[in-house]
Amino acid sequence: MVILAIALLALAGVVVSTTMLMAHTIDKENAVNLGAEKLETLEADYDGIVDSADVEGKFTRTWSVDSETGGKTVNMTVQWNGILGSREVTLERFVADPGPD
Repeated sequence: MVILAIALLALAGVVVSTTMLMAHTIDKENAVNLGAEKLETLEADYDGIVDSADVEGKFTRTWSVDSETGGKTVNMTVQWNGILGSREVTLERFVADPGPD
């Protein structure tokens, strides 16, 4: 009976860990999607691409822009406080200068 109790207690820990990992994975997927979505929006208006930040729910998006020959590099960081604490993902995209219209 004692062995069964020990085994069941160990299984309970696995369930909690799995649930936490699943919640973290969902948050990370949402963060990547929000970052990619914002990069698409920024890319649509080349002249409007400037350093800035915004908040979308529990996610904070911050981006910095480096002008280079032929375009701009946008570095996007999405930060959130999840079940595993403070986390962030970083995305980078080069946006080519569309040239004169």
